[in-house]
Amino acid sequence: MGGIYRLTVLRRKVQSLLFNYPLINQDSMKTSVKILLLLFIPMLSFAQQSQPDTLRKLKTALKMARTDSARFLPLDVLGWYYAEINRDTAIYYFDKEAGIARRNNQPLVEATALFGKSYALMHLGKLPASLACAQRALKLAEDPENESKTWAPRFQMGFQAATPYKNRLDLLAYIRAQYGHFMGHTSNTDEQIAQYKKSQLLAGEAGDKVLQGLMNLNLGRVYFKLNKLDSAVVLERNAERLFNQARFKKFIGLVDDLLGESYLKRGDAAMAMQYYHEGLRSGIEQNNLSVIAINYSSLVGYYLTKRQKDSSLYYAKKELEVLRAMGSTDIGPAYADLYQSYKLSKNIDSAYKYQGLALSARDSSYKVTTQNLADFQKLSSKEQLRSQELEKEKASNQEKIRTYSLLVGAAIFLIIALILYRNNRQKHKANIVLESTLSNLKSTQTQLIQSEKMASLGELTAGIAHEIQNPLNFVNNFSEVNREMLQELKAENKKPKAERDGQLEMELINDLIGNEEKINHHGKRADFIVKGMLEHSRTNTGEKQLTDMNVLCDEFLKLSYHGSRAKDKSFNAEMATHFEPKLPKVNVSQQDMGRVLLNLFNNAFYAVHQKQKAGVPGYKPEVRVANSFENEHVVIKVRDNGIGIPDAIKDKIMQPFFTTKPTGEGTGLGLSLTYDMVVKGHGGSIQVTSIEGEGSEFIIQLPA
Repeated sequence: MGGIYRLTVLRRKVQSLLFNYPLINQDSMKTSVKILLLLFIPMLSFAQQSQPDTLRKLKTALKMARTDSARFLPLDVLGWYYAEINRDTAIYYFDKEAGIARRNNQPLVEATALFGKSYALMHLGKLPASLACAQRALKLAEDPENESKTWAPRFQMGFQAATPYKNRLDLLAYIRAQYGHFMGHTSNTDEQIAQYKKSQLLAGEAGDKVLQGLMNLNLGRVYFKLNKLDSAVVLERNAERLFNQARFKKFIGLVDDLLGESYLKRGDAAMAMQYYHEGLRSGIEQNNLSVIAINYSSLVGYYLTKRQKDSSLYYAKKELEVLRAMGSTDIGPAYADLYQSYKLSKNIDSAYKYQGLALSARDSSYKVTTQNLADFQKLSSKEQLRSQELEKEKASNQEKIRTYSLLVGAAIFLIIALILYRNNRQKHKANIVLESTLSNLKSTQTQLIQSEKMASLGELTAGIAHEIQNPLNFVNNFSEVNREMLQELKAENKKPKAERDGQLEMELINDLIGNEEKINHHGKRADFIVKGMLEHSRTNTGEKQLTDMNVLCDEFLKLSYHGSRAKDKSFNAEMATHFEPKLPKVNVSQQDMGRVLLNLFNNAFYAVHQKQKAGVPGYKPEVRVANSFENEHVVIKVRDNGIGIPDAIKDKIMQPFFTTKPTGEGTGLGLSLTYDMVVKGHGGSIQVTSIEGEGSEFIIQLPA
């Protein structure tokens, strides 16, 4: 949720503690009231004061504290103060707070400190450690007995009295929201939605309208990504209503941005622009830089589609300026927006500069994301429980060692043996965990490969549907005409013999015969197409057989083209083929080789389509396929005049999961699987030559 917790949680902590709950004793209360006043003033005027001034007052409050019950609040506020500025420092303060809580048997205070630490770790990209903190916090917050073991309520918003039960529910709601973010990081959308809904229900029972609004906001964005626009709009409207009821305006601009995106997707550009500017105004009013940056980015996207170069460049520069002011590490999208804007303005030097920066940022982000996903797989709930048991066992053993060392010196040798034995067990368990992790990673890889296969199946289905549609249209049309002619013939037949027109009847009969012949012809044509596809898919065992590559290339070229057309009816491209007559047959798996060709053809049509959408003057999309026999090998060349491949990434295109397509349009497995099938599966080779901006050529050689 980015900066969602920062100022909100700080203000809520001070408000609830100042008005809702007594501290441990009278002396600590006097000290705490002074501290709270020091904290409360900076929170109310946070936007007007400089950061050094705010920090000075927070640290003064901590210095004044004389008891643990008075220290925990300044530590918690300092943790959240640094949560968006210096997350390592934030973790330091949350660790201090957790230590105080454990020392004083305050489980809910410890849970809130662990929650803050989990938040900071998540934004540092340390998902396994973040999950471990959240799991410990969840266990503490789920125990109803802990309600009575706390110095003060932690999350209840507003000045009304809050019961310990509702305070615990509110903490649970925030932790569930954190779990939703974990699921989003690992692309588990169903579980992400489930966790957000759990948080929403808990927040409702606790009476926390702000968190209810935040969950509606996040759910709306998830449903928008799933293209469920109606649900997304309803949720964003709910978020806006709840924020207004709570007088919490900080993220109204995010609501406006998503409403603008929804209207733009529906084709209402005027309403989209209205919401984008409204969101921008709200972000500026609330001094929320993340909201401002998001609305700038949306405006860039809008003006790029409208090919308004000056406006797109203006807002792209503003977007980068805001992200740098925030100290954001994720500025790759801003570089990409500047690249597209400079490209639209024909400023080639600047365009290349920002294209390189965008690719570098995206490559770095991809490596971090992949590593995080792999690390996250290592930490299942069972493994976490085992880790907790090991920690308890370790603490118990250490206590025994200290006790036995005082009683008898001879026990030292036994303790050393126990330690060595325990270390051996831990190594053994670590090996088991590693094996389990590798198994999980292999399972994940298998699932991704299956997803790529399903994507190829979708491309095939679109092409087949388009191929069969034409003969089916003929069959349907002639059948309809025959029905009308038969009715006309029937009506003529019912007339008295003297009034019947014999010539008309004969014409109708002849026309019916002719139409039936056409129906039969086109039915056979559809049957031929289906049989041809069944011939290529009759086995999934990967058996090899002698195959005419001219026929295979021709069929999959047409299927790929029709599949591209099915996605965008406005797309057209010239297809040119040069197939050497009497080409020797090749012993291949038709199913695997069909997928190879489909991947190459799809990439070629995608490249020319992207260049066509860029509006290059006089450009005509073209894909050429040439088959020949050279040096005892069948050579297949697939050439396009599309966008080409930059030199910086040529060496990476065959790597698994590497893709230049936008998120959601490619898995990065297509060329990797193509390489495996050609080189490892059929003893062939694949080469690529490309000039950026001019086109690419892939050359496959298969032993004849």
